[in-house]
Amino acid sequence: MIKSQLEFLYDQAKDLEYRYRTELEAMPAGKLAKSRKNGRTYYRIITSKAGKRQSYGVTGNSNLIDLYARKEYLSHALRVIEKNVLSLHKATRKCQAFDPLEIVDSLSASYQDLELASFFPVVTGAVALGLDDLTAERIASHAAWGGEPYEKSTYLEEGFTIVTRRGERMRSKAEAMIADRLADYGIAYHYEEMLYCFNRIFVPDFTFEGRGGTMFYLEFCGRMDDPNYVRRHIDKTHAYEEAGIVPWKNIIYVYASGNELDMRRIEEVIRSQVIPWL
Repeated sequence: MIKSQLEFLYDQAKDLEYRYRTELEAMPAGKLAKSRKNGRTYYRIITSKAGKRQSYGVTGNSNLIDLYARKEYLSHALRVIEKNVLSLHKATRKCQAFDPLEIVDSLSASYQDLELASFFPVVTGAVALGLDDLTAERIASHAAWGGEPYEKSTYLEEGFTIVTRRGERMRSKAEAMIADRLADYGIAYHYEEMLYCFNRIFVPDFTFEGRGGTMFYLEFCGRMDDPNYVRRHIDKTHAYEEAGIVPWKNIIYVYASGNELDMRRIEEVIRSQVIPWL
């Protein structure tokens, strides 16, 4: 999982590097300079043409001042990002891929007949996570349901290439990182469980057992910058709504672009929506 996370961060850094460099290359030549006179601040743009230094005032042009401020930020930010890209690339190459299932398979014959749960116990760190006893008990009350067998989607099974810390295979790094954070809280879930509703089949990313045994769901929508993906997502939400699955009741949508996962957002969703619905 560490290698997957490094690869995920590397991809994010490379994407940010490309976007910043593209934006910077489109900026006008020159840079902003400031001076003070008679208690007032003046701004001017300094450029060079045919080897000669040129300067013109822009004090009253706030849009142009902001444009050059953005340019300066991009220039400095790129230096940091470029260093991070190199560091992450080296770290990714040196880091050994960690596959919990391969490690289990490599153990001696004495351990081969044991269930995977023997190697990956769920531990709830209520105190470390700042949860009160009642909340911890509610989370733990769903552990038995989480361990029950369920019908998992077999659609494009070869796509299950990312492995969580608990040894579960998933389709994307983002989903695996969400699963790992849920595991940190000890929150039971089913991944890509088949959901049959009104002659329709749905496959939510994560299914949870809520209060009273009612189910609720979480969908990670990571490509909202892709118009085709957005159209399919809108169609899917309409189908969900027809089946009575709606955000104000039993489904949580987490949106992102370019599959860039903001773990602060995931933390917020877990604490403000998932845990209260358990």
